[in-house]
Amino acid sequence: MPVDLAAAERAVTDLADLSRGHLRLALSPTFTAYLVGPLVAALHAAHPGITLELREMPQDLIEAGLLADDHDLGLAFEGPHLPGIAATPLFTETLALVAAADADPEPLAVRDLAARRLALLSGDFATRGHVDAYLAAHGVRPPVAVEANSVQALTEIVRRTSLATVLPAAVTDDHPYLRPVPLDPALPSRTVALLRRENAYESAASRAFTELIAHLVRTRGYHPAGAATA
Repeated sequence: MPVDLAAAERAVTDLADLSRGHLRLALSPTFTAYLVGPLVAALHAAHPGITLELREMPQDLIEAGLLADDHDLGLAFEGPHLPGIAATPLFTETLALVAAADADPEPLAVRDLAARRLALLSGDFATRGHVDAYLAAHGVRPPVAVEANSVQALTEIVRRTSLATVLPAAVTDDHPYLRPVPLDPALPSRTVALLRRENAYESAASRAFTELIAHLVRTRGYHPAGAATA
């Protein structure tokens, strides 16, 4: 079915009072570790009639899916986007060394990572590329003991071993057994953005979700997009 026709059919059945609705959200995988749980809880509490379809995938597939009308919204990062994609900045994500709760919280010099055994995301994650570029820029090659394609696996490994990982610092917000350790110099931050297809029909469910995530970002104290994170 053509994209515009499919959108028109959804518009006919859209309910402005949000007593019923459906939202298709695609997101970068690392958000499942700290953002999806609070988001879904808030959405269900405010609008229990909205059903949510969640899909994890790389950002290039998120944008292609938005253009094909496979998703209503995407949660990813600012940067070069495919033509036809509109991005709304949400907050600045800070990456940090994530270690067990008894780790020293003082900033760690990047050169000291050379002697630190790490568990990292596998190379198919954009976050891993971000980390590798940072390490290469500082001439550091820490021993990587574990590579995993699951953020949850990494948090469990860090919890139960002496290994550390590099993930968004916000991963530790709801995990008292983990602690973020700042690196010096800091890893470059990333701007999290809500993506949509330009000129796409915006359902009541999409509008409600957009308002909800903006509120959640403020209440959880995430750094505003463009703000310094030092």
